[in-house]
Amino acid sequence: MSIAKPMVPILNKPIIEYSINLLRANGIKDIFITTYYKSESIKEYFGNGRKFNVKITYLEEERPLGTAGGIFLARKMLREPFLVLSGDAFTNMPLDQVIQFHYDKKAIMTVVSKDVDNPKEYGLCYTNSNRKLVDFIEKPTEWTGNEVNTGVYIVNPLLLDKYMCQGACDFSQDLIPNLLKNNEEVYVYKTSAYWRDIGNPEEYKKAREDVIKGLITQDSCKVKQEPSVQINSLEPFITRIQVACPDVKKPIVFAKLFETVPPSVNKDEIIIDHKDGGRTKIISDPKRGFVIYSSADRRNLARELARYYGKKIKIWQKV
Repeated sequence: MSIAKPMVPILNKPIIEYSINLLRANGIKDIFITTYYKSESIKEYFGNGRKFNVKITYLEEERPLGTAGGIFLARKMLREPFLVLSGDAFTNMPLDQVIQFHYDKKAIMTVVSKDVDNPKEYGLCYTNSNRKLVDFIEKPTEWTGNEVNTGVYIVNPLLLDKYMCQGACDFSQDLIPNLLKNNEEVYVYKTSAYWRDIGNPEEYKKAREDVIKGLITQDSCKVKQEPSVQINSLEPFITRIQVACPDVKKPIVFAKLFETVPPSVNKDEIIIDHKDGGRTKIISDPKRGFVIYSSADRRNLARELARYYGKKIKIWQKV
């Protein structure tokens, strides 16, 4: 009765702090928190996010708008793919793999799922052989299967304009059924990582017991991040793009890059520090050609840097 649910502690740390650590470890440091009930307890603890090495913007709701309503209100600020994570979720799932799955599938939305023993309190996901969502049943009274929606999503911002919703809106009850009705490209990433919805006292108690038993530790919520994503902890904005390139053309691209950048220790990646601020990492990937990560203290600059090198790589491989 005194604090917001996401501020309930596990081992003296608020649940939502585990989530913020998980996001930061995956290179996501520009964070929006939708608030309503006891919002002051969240704001007082996290402030603007600086002491947690993230940037936090609060989206205050005058009345509860459901799991998606507040996101639609912020649609003008969400102009690149973004991740949605419930405030009362306790997990250490590999978000980098979810993100890669979303890009590989070219999805308008990715839903993260997990098998549970009793799905009646969740939304059941049914997919085809390509992991595309074909049916979704929220809180079933009878069911087949046990793969449920975890409330973790990656969303293409185009979806917010196409399915504009005013007022209260819910992902499970409103948005996902509409996407299915229109046969949109919604895919489901199934995780085997630890995840528990601690929205009630029973599940919260189980989560605490899991920590005590060592099933999930405070450190395990801080995912070990591959160097390709976490390129500069001081710069809050990261843009990621990928550029197709045949392996036979890659030596030409690297040669062009090495004309201005000293060769890296790792022959499959190049790091460029820009004199006007920002940093770019270009990685050779056997399946995806090149993956480019650019970071900067301004979102537009990060985008410009990534796009600049994306265009260069396309030009160089035509030589």
